[in-house]
Amino acid sequence: MLSCRLKWYAVATSRILRKHWQALVLSILLLLPAIPVFAQSQILGAPVLAVLAPEHRMEWRFAWVHLLEAVGVLWVWAQRGAIAGGPFAGFLKSLPVSNGRRRFADAVVILVASTPLLLPMLAATVALAFLPHKAANYLFVLDLFLITLGWQLTAFSRDVPNAVALIVANGFLVGGLGAETVLRSWLLFAPLLLAFFAITYTGPSSVIKIQTSGCFPRRLVTSVRYSAGRVLSPTVSLQIGILRDRKTSTAGRCAMMCAVVGCSGALLEIWDFDTRAVPLALIAQAAIAFIASTAYHDLRAAHRRASPFMQSLPISAFAKMRVDCLTIAALALPFASIVPLMLAIRGALPWRTAPALLGSGVPLLALLYLPQRYAPGQSPLFGTIVSVLWVGAAWQYFV
Repeated sequence: MLSCRLKWYAVATSRILRKHWQALVLSILLLLPAIPVFAQSQILGAPVLAVLAPEHRMEWRFAWVHLLEAVGVLWVWAQRGAIAGGPFAGFLKSLPVSNGRRRFADAVVILVASTPLLLPMLAATVALAFLPHKAANYLFVLDLFLITLGWQLTAFSRDVPNAVALIVANGFLVGGLGAETVLRSWLLFAPLLLAFFAITYTGPSSVIKIQTSGCFPRRLVTSVRYSAGRVLSPTVSLQIGILRDRKTSTAGRCAMMCAVVGCSGALLEIWDFDTRAVPLALIAQAAIAFIASTAYHDLRAAHRRASPFMQSLPISAFAKMRVDCLTIAALALPFASIVPLMLAIRGALPWRTAPALLGSGVPLLALLYLPQRYAPGQSPLFGTIVSVLWVGAAWQYFV
């Protein structure tokens, strides 16, 4: 069972890497010359080592620890189908295997899938050899690793009791970092036990969960969907249904756009909204548009599979393209509006210019439709070129 799941995960991952090999090569070429990750372990382990900095308060540490764990959960959630075994998952559920063995297989596959996320922890472990209080610091890294794994397994199997234990473990973890040297090691030992419980506890059988789950939430969700379907037009309901059907990829894109907004906001605070703020906003807008434009592939794939139904609709080809562009614009708008709003609030950009900066991304979304439509295999390369050209053109007007 474990070997088959690992083989399926390797096959699914290799397909994605082959599909997006251009974006992968471009990211490596951009990151490796600028950041010597293999030469300086402190740079690679900076997200983990930042929690140990003495200048940060407990509230900041609590939020940062949860952010690191949320990244791990989103990483697993985006790969939920591949981790579960894909088409092989239905056969796995029929096997007479104990919940403990299933939990062990889930943990192994999730660890393999989270290999890129383990590199900062390994780098932080190497860097901690040169810092004082080695025992407490190593306990912190081990706690963070086990709690993150517990959150990933909890999100994968949807075990609510495990989440309660992990919340308490995070409280002990952050409280132990702020305690005195004598109590720190003892307080950091408690999260180990709680995380071990969350990892090993399997709860009741999934069949019982299905039978005993309440039906009121399902009726409420069904009623809300039915009411929304009566208000919205059929075209809008169709587009929403496609994105909801591919909720994993849609959530992954939203998480990436949220990361772009978060990094941009952090840089703006560091730079104190100086003359570099508007150029950074343009780059952030281009990155958000590029990430959102990858949803064109999902929309086109759904339209292609439902081509007899789509061809029967009284909608022209241009109208279908316009609906797809508006769908992507609606997906990117909540994230694209944050940075211009921040600039306008802090006075780095006039209020009358902020809507123009936001609206200038609409032509970019329309242009990014062309690589997805006519050159889907080369869309990462052509999309990057189009985004760079848009930044250069908008630079002349806004900067």
